[in-house]
Amino acid sequence: MDKKTIFALVLITALLAPLSGHGEMPGAQDLLVKASGPAIYYYASDGKRYVFPNERIYKSWFTDFSGVVMITDEELASIPIGGNVTYRPGIRLIKIESDPKVYAVAQGGILRWITNEQVAKDLYGADWSKLVDDIEVTLFVNYKEGEQLDCACDYDPLTVATEVMTINADKGIEADENTRLSDTVVPEKKKLWGEMTPEEQQEYLIQFTLDDINSTRADYGKAPLVLNDELTAIAFAHSMDMSLNIGDMSHDGSLGEQAHERIKQGKVPDFDNPGQFKYLPYPEYIGWSGENVGRRYIYDFGGNVEAAISDQHDWFMDEPDGEFNHRTTMLSSMAPFTEVGIGVYLDEDGVIWITEDFISRTQSVEPVEDTVDTGTVDTGTVDETVPDDEPASACGTQTCAV
Repeated sequence: MDKKTIFALVLITALLAPLSGHGEMPGAQDLLVKASGPAIYYYASDGKRYVFPNERIYKSWFTDFSGVVMITDEELASIPIGGNVTYRPGIRLIKIESDPKVYAVAQGGILRWITNEQVAKDLYGADWSKLVDDIEVTLFVNYKEGEQLDCACDYDPLTVATEVMTINADKGIEADENTRLSDTVVPEKKKLWGEMTPEEQQEYLIQFTLDDINSTRADYGKAPLVLNDELTAIAFAHSMDMSLNIGDMSHDGSLGEQAHERIKQGKVPDFDNPGQFKYLPYPEYIGWSGENVGRRYIYDFGGNVEAAISDQHDWFMDEPDGEFNHRTTMLSSMAPFTEVGIGVYLDEDGVIWITEDFISRTQSVEPVEDTVDTGTVDTGTVDETVPDDEPASACGTQTCAV
C-alpha cells in the first residue's frame, strides 16, 4: 500500500463535521474540506482550495483530522484549485528523494539548504535527522530554493513557525482574524552532548544504549527489555571498577567478586573505602542472569559516543546463534531475559566502558537463596577497537541460572 493510499484511508476514517453552521458554498471559507473522494483540501480566504499532497505535509500543519468538513462533490467542483499546500515552516526538515541535500522550510515554500551537519544540530538539536522527510521529486516544483544556511544565525525554527500560523499567511493570502490556526509545534531541541550536565549525559547514555539494544531486538521479533534501576546502579559500579581499578574488561571485579554476586547480591567495591565491599539494592526473585561487557575508544568514532556504543553492539551481534554468547544474551535466545541494567562510564581518556546486566524473574514467591551456586557459562569474546600500539583484550559473556 503506497503512502497516498494510506493517507486516503486516514481521511476516510477521520471524524468529519457537516457543513451546516458554516454557510453555503462557496462563501464559507477558511475550512478543511473533503468530498466523496479521498483528498482533503484547505479552502482558503481567497476562495480557492489547496491540496495536501500527503499526510506528512498535512501533519506539519494540523495534529489530527478534527474539524474536517464534508461537502458535496458539486460544492467541491465549484471551488477552483489554487495549488498545493507546502510544509509549514520550522516544523520539519525536507530533502528530495534523489538528492542528499537537507533543507529548512521558510514562508511560501522557500527551501534553504543546510550546508553542514553542525548547522542542523544548532537549529534542531542532536536528533535533527529524525525530523527529515523525503519528498517526491514531482513535489519539488511546489518549492523555490532560497539562500543557503551556512550557520544558524539567520534562521530560527520557532520564529519562522510563529510568523506562519496559517496556510493563508504562508500563501500570502489576506485573511480575517477568524482564520484557522495551525496547532503543530516546533520540536523540542534536544541538547547536544557538550550542552548536557554530567547527570544528563549519564541519563542519555543509558537511554541510548537501551534504545539501541531494543532496536536490535525488534529487528529479530523480540520484545523490548525493561530497564531495571537497581541493576543499572550495579552495572555502572562495575563499569567504573573496570576503568578505575582493573584497567581492562573483566566479569570479575577488582576485589574478586563475580558477575552473579553483583547481580544477585548487589556486591560491588566501595570506591570511598578502597579494598572493601558495599552492597547496593538488587532485584529479588532472579531466575537467569547474564552479563555483557565491552570497551570502546570514542576517538575512533570521531568522539561520537552513540556510534561507539552501536559499534560495540554490532560486534556482539556478529557472534553465532545457538550458544551462550553476547548475541544470544542480547536477544534472550538462550535464556528468557526480560530486564536489563546498563552501566556506561566515559573516562577522562575518552574510553567508554559498558556493562549490561540481564535477568529474568522466577515464578516463586520466595527470593532465590544466595547460597545456591549453579555455575557459570563463559563463552565468546568482546572484540574491541584499540590503538595500534595497544594489544586487544577479550572477555566473555557470563550467563547462569538458578
